[in-house]
Amino acid sequence: MCLSLCVKMTGRSKSFWVNLSIFNLCIVTVLGVILRSKTLFALPAIDYNHLLNAHAHFAFGGWVTLALMVLMTNDLLPESLRNKSVYQFIFMGIFASSWGLLLIFPFMGYATLSTYISTLFIFITYIFSWVFIKDIRKAKVSKTTLLLAVASVVCLLLSSAGPFTLAYLFATKSLNAVLYRDALFSYLHLQYNGFFTLAVFALFFHKIESGITNPYTPISLYPFSILLVLSILPSMFLSYHWHDSSFLFKIIAIVGSVLLLFSLGWFVAVVRSLMKVYKSLSPVLRFVGAVSFGAFMLKMFLQSFTIFDFLGNMVFGDRPIIMGFLHLVFLGFVTLFLLAYLSQTGFLNIEKTFTKVSLIVFAIAVIINEALLWAQGIGAMFIKSSGLFPWLLWGAGLWLFTGALLICIARLKNDKITDFVLKT
Repeated sequence: MCLSLCVKMTGRSKSFWVNLSIFNLCIVTVLGVILRSKTLFALPAIDYNHLLNAHAHFAFGGWVTLALMVLMTNDLLPESLRNKSVYQFIFMGIFASSWGLLLIFPFMGYATLSTYISTLFIFITYIFSWVFIKDIRKAKVSKTTLLLAVASVVCLLLSSAGPFTLAYLFATKSLNAVLYRDALFSYLHLQYNGFFTLAVFALFFHKIESGITNPYTPISLYPFSILLVLSILPSMFLSYHWHDSSFLFKIIAIVGSVLLLFSLGWFVAVVRSLMKVYKSLSPVLRFVGAVSFGAFMLKMFLQSFTIFDFLGNMVFGDRPIIMGFLHLVFLGFVTLFLLAYLSQTGFLNIEKTFTKVSLIVFAIAVIINEALLWAQGIGAMFIKSSGLFPWLLWGAGLWLFTGALLICIARLKNDKITDFVLKT
């Protein structure tokens, strides 16, 4: 019944999937709280590693991937293309497989059933990539949006090599730690710095180019987009050269680092050219947007400097620092951008005080969570950690959940959602 409803929906389908995406974000924060509770309290019924896998897969699939696919399809494609029934089946497949992994991983971990569902999820992304790339080429979007959108989906395709490599290692019971780390880091790189980042800028620049006219036209966005896309593959070698000191790997990593810095420099110029538009936004959106793009710029700066061996070895060998970097991109940059984007496009009513409070609560929670993770990681580098950090991180997790729950409620309070529920 639910599937047939999704297939029949046309213009309203975006609201339906946005609702589910925001609800999934709330579930992601619940899993985060449980994980941090496991480090503090005796919870024998919970396997930490299994729940961690469930948390990671659901955050990727149930929240960000679903949200980005829905927004890219509905906002970048014309009505005649975005209303294809195949997209409804794709979104349902992403949603169902993400929830399937969420329900299986905590109890079974990597088992036969979870492997099948993970494989199904990957094949669904293949279908989306094939259909979306064909359709976006027919859409009347700028060359900047086209480049970023297509490149993001290509990175999504390439990232699947990571899970397949990991599946091979698990199936053969291989103890090749180097290949394991390379497969994992390659997957994360192509997801975080590839698919997530490029899709975010495809949506952002399309919004700019379709809604801004002189005298507010920014400097050219295309050179930044080219630099960003070109940096993806060579910068991936920044995570390889920690174990391979060969001259070729070093040169490619240096090229990646330089491209990242050039991309960062051009992005700063883009931001400066958009200051008049930025100042026209509401204070809450200015705050959330500043945190989001501030996280992006910090990410680019830190990533480029891992070319230096002493820093790269510390970063890739320090779990709290790795977690801090991943959360910086996932929560600080991508998640806050998506929430700001949904607010700017009317799916979160930024005029309502409740919505403003919910966004501020969540954004502040992200900042505190990030500060604690980096403080813990830096302390671990100098062997000066504290037993207080797990408690503080647990509190930050509760704060994130509170913010996500408030956002979910704010979405339900939106008049558009009330109208949507009554009609369906």
